[in-house]
Amino acid sequence: MQPQQRKVPLSSGELTYFVAGEGRPIVYLHPAGGVRWTRVLEGLAKSFALHVPVIPGFDGTSGAVASMQGLAKLMGEFIDKVIGGTSDVMGCSFGGCVALWLAAERPDRVDHLVLECPAVFRPGGARPADAEALKKLLFLHPEKLPPESKPPEQEAANRRMPPHYRATDDPDSELLAKTASIDKLTLILHGTADRMIPKESVQLLKSRMPRSYLVYVWDAAHAIEVDQPERMLSLVESFLQRSEGFMVNWGTLALDAG
Repeated sequence: MQPQQRKVPLSSGELTYFVAGEGRPIVYLHPAGGVRWTRVLEGLAKSFALHVPVIPGFDGTSGAVASMQGLAKLMGEFIDKVIGGTSDVMGCSFGGCVALWLAAERPDRVDHLVLECPAVFRPGGARPADAEALKKLLFLHPEKLPPESKPPEQEAANRRMPPHYRATDDPDSELLAKTASIDKLTLILHGTADRMIPKESVQLLKSRMPRSYLVYVWDAAHAIEVDQPERMLSLVESFLQRSEGFMVNWGTLALDAG
């Protein structure tokens, strides 16, 4: 299913987004590399109305706001205008941090929350500047990457945006304090081979969120939806469709959950 590109006027300017599928809405917030149409997104679009906003400043867009809080409020405005009600929200890495801020700032617009390797509460120096070194950290199975259409200059420009939004590598004490107030049913996913986000970070996040589940996905590095798309899609679909009832014996789908 090919996504359709659309635009919507928001307070920061015109925002580009992609939409595919029909049914219950889900908003996907992309990682620092920008929008990548993975097999997980293709699968979600078969069962849900998938909305993928291009975060301002990424993929050649303009209209960047000044902070993560401002970005979260902008994403809430996007849901107001495009969906007009609550939506499931899924964020990957940098997008996972945005999703957390969104749930804290606009809880009235978030239903289920899925955090894929959320880039929060991690030590400094976890992200190398060299593109090849970064690729080795992101992917355990780079052969599974979809065809890449972004030029290297765009990839580099995208990765300069998280510092603009002050999404630093240092633990965010303000966000950490807010997580305890987030009462959304939350699925946290972490790859067993993730060397960018330490397991202590996601364990801390789970300990602060009263209605969260933490699942370790076997044989996946930081980009779980690239390394293990079938496992991740099964987990996410079951969580969104069954809520608390999704916790079953996954067999080979996941290593552990708690």
